Amino acid sequence: MLVGHRAGPPAKRWSPSPRDARVRAVRAALTTALTSAWALSRRKAVRAFDEASVAPRRAQEAWLSRAAPSLGGSVYGRALGLSTLTSLDDLRRRAPPTSWDDVAPYVARLAAGEPDVLTTDRVLVFERTSGSTAQPKRVPYTQGLLDDFSAATSPWLDDLFRHFPVMFRTRQYWSVSPAGRAPETTPSGLRVGFEDDTEYFGPATRLAMRQLMVVPATVAKARDLDAWRDETLLHLLEAEDLGFISIWNPSFLTVLLEALVTRWPALAPLVSAPRRRVVERALDREGAVTGEALWPSLQLLSCWTDAWAAQAVPGLRRFFPRTPVQPKGLLATEGVVSFPLWGVPAPVAAVTSHLLEFEALDDDGRPARFVDELRAGAAYSPLITTRGGLVRYRLPDVVRCVGHWRALPMLRFEGRLDKTADLRGEKLSAVVVEAALRRALSGLDVDFVLLAPSLSNQPHYELFLETTAPDAVCGNVASVVEAALLGEYHYRYCRELGQLGPVALHRVTQGRAKWQAAMLARGLKLGDLKPSAFDTTPGWAAVLQSS
Repeated sequence: MLVGHRAGPPAKRWSPSPRDARVRAVRAALTTALTSAWALSRRKAVRAFDEASVAPRRAQEAWLSRAAPSLGGSVYGRALGLSTLTSLDDLRRRAPPTSWDDVAPYVARLAAGEPDVLTTDRVLVFERTSGSTAQPKRVPYTQGLLDDFSAATSPWLDDLFRHFPVMFRTRQYWSVSPAGRAPETTPSGLRVGFEDDTEYFGPATRLAMRQLMVVPATVAKARDLDAWRDETLLHLLEAEDLGFISIWNPSFLTVLLEALVTRWPALAPLVSAPRRRVVERALDREGAVTGEALWPSLQLLSCWTDAWAAQAVPGLRRFFPRTPVQPKGLLATEGVVSFPLWGVPAPVAAVTSHLLEFEALDDDGRPARFVDELRAGAAYSPLITTRGGLVRYRLPDVVRCVGHWRALPMLRFEGRLDKTADLRGEKLSAVVVEAALRRALSGLDVDFVLLAPSLSNQPHYELFLETTAPDAVCGNVASVVEAALLGEYHYRYCRELGQLGPVALHRVTQGRAKWQAAMLARGLKLGDLKPSAFDTTPGWAAVLQSS
């Protein structure tokens, strides 16, 4: 019997009235018409990607020739001589790789209202980076940048609809997070922040998606997390024709359905009577809250599954044991590096979106490689040049080329380079820590884990762990993590000098909820929280061990 679900006599079989049947028929016809029009709007981008997938260097040269005038006419571009670019190699000779510190002064001038600073295209909006590893940045968006996002999302969605044609007759849920902060503008009055994920798409796609959404974007305006949760659940419960769910963090959806288990008695009276009876019969038949019981038309889930996000997938699978899950590619606020295709082992390079280069992490002395020069098995960090005005901009992400689809590299996300803790010179990165934790936790059922620095007494790292495993097993996890970190030269050196103490274990309860609340207090949005088991800031013991 469903936890929180009140038992009762078998429900009387419900038969739809003629009016109910007509409403569903009209909705189905409208859904099909919208998705068909949406498919037509994607054709140009799909055809361009199809051609680029067999000739990526030619596609990248063509992208640069289109972008060069607006980049070269800007303050930044004129200083580098970008207006007279002749080739990809020419760009590499004239423009050095850049970081956010290099770009930030120019972005500040844009935010103050100065035109033509990074590009001659008009800035439409600024979007805050969603990462939890550093202070959020404001990334300028132009129409050209939005069009280039669509150059990746269009072939992705077209591929999905070809493999899951039933989605043409269903509606969708795309992550709609509570705003978490008041509306924000720049000193010149430009908006900071998109309302929802649909703003990354072109006008035709955006119109279709917003008509097909089961949870409207207005839900994001809720300031109270509990109110947002209940309103989101009510919209989802009413959506008998939900066919596609797109979120970022797998635990975002897990948290929602965990809340449904306990909130069902309060929410049930607010659900329309016919739909409530259908839901109750389905849940009783299934014996638990599952996505398949709630939404029998559900075709696919889209979410992060690589790197540390993989640890959150089993929790999601408890609620969606049979629904296919497709991994996301690497889509940063600054631009798109890769996107998935159904049946392809890993996301492919977004070759029609931006100019992509890749710096090899084995530091072989070669210049950054272009997209057609990647070697299977090697790890890289991307550089992107975008029509938002970023030129050879370093993304602090790690991708590994795991092979090729057609002529495009398949890129698996492995972690981030910018998340480094350095209490005493140990230089621990998220990639190293999360790899150590994956090894230590292999085969263990874990609800929450976090490694973070501590400044109390002798500086050291604290391992916060929530699991039903015995103390002896948890202690062994801490020992395995410590041994793995000792394999890193700088950490071992600090330990040998006595600058750092060993990893200390702390068992916690409700760790995920407490971590989530702390991240929201930092001003991040719920749907944008990135899965991670490593935080570089101290003070987590006071948060995670609170009652």
